[in-house]
Amino acid sequence: MRMKVNGREYWVEDEGEGQALLLLHGFTGRTSTFDSITSRFEKPFRLLKVDLPGHGRTGSIGIVTMERFCRDLKAILDQLGLEKVSLLGYSLGGRTALSFAMLYPEYVDRLILESASPGLPTTEEQLARQAKDKGLSEKLMEEGVESFVDFWESLPLFDSHQSLPDDVEKALREERLSQTANGLSESLLGMGTGHQPSWWDQLSSLKCPVLLVTGEEDEKFRNINRDMAERFTRATHRVVENAGHTVHLENPGIFAKIVDGFMIK
Repeated sequence: MRMKVNGREYWVEDEGEGQALLLLHGFTGRTSTFDSITSRFEKPFRLLKVDLPGHGRTGSIGIVTMERFCRDLKAILDQLGLEKVSLLGYSLGGRTALSFAMLYPEYVDRLILESASPGLPTTEEQLARQAKDKGLSEKLMEEGVESFVDFWESLPLFDSHQSLPDDVEKALREERLSQTANGLSESLLGMGTGHQPSWWDQLSSLKCPVLLVTGEEDEKFRNINRDMAERFTRATHRVVENAGHTVHLENPGIFAKIVDGFMIK
């Protein structure tokens, strides 16, 4: 369904009954990203999914900052009558879930972050990343989505995708190709890592239980999450074997079991 909040319209899916679990996809993803794990959950959930700004059926809605989207997400939950949810976010969706939890902690019961980060710790790193994302935005607008997806899939971050089943790899590529250049460009300029707040120094203030999930083969994010776990008050870090950055695709059965176990504690 489409929901209008603060002058912007978002695609929101709301299905099932039980404990509310809100899922936020990564860059170039959409609500279908988590189908491989939601079908494996043993516990019944009320599953909520939102296409992030610039993605999927939400599409191009202008440059939306991380703080502005979190405010919109709060308004969506208010419209749905939800006072508290558990959040699961992957990569961009993980940074978004963490940002929402930091800005509106009273709405968050539990937090699950897959291959996510709290942003960049220094202004110099933020400015460098902003310049990089501006270049990627220009590449998108000049060369189009297919060329950008070819480039994106060639990043070392996704080397482990070579072991994905053919049907999963095909579905992932189709998901990425379904995006628009305008939408992805706006996402980079609004909610890219260099544009969001850095939460490193505030992680200890978050009191809800936190689950950090990374793939064994994703050394960069494994190390980031190890450092994050030391700063949170109530965090568990799970490293999944035979998986890289996209744990929910590369080892969906294990990922679903980890989430199930965390949610029933």
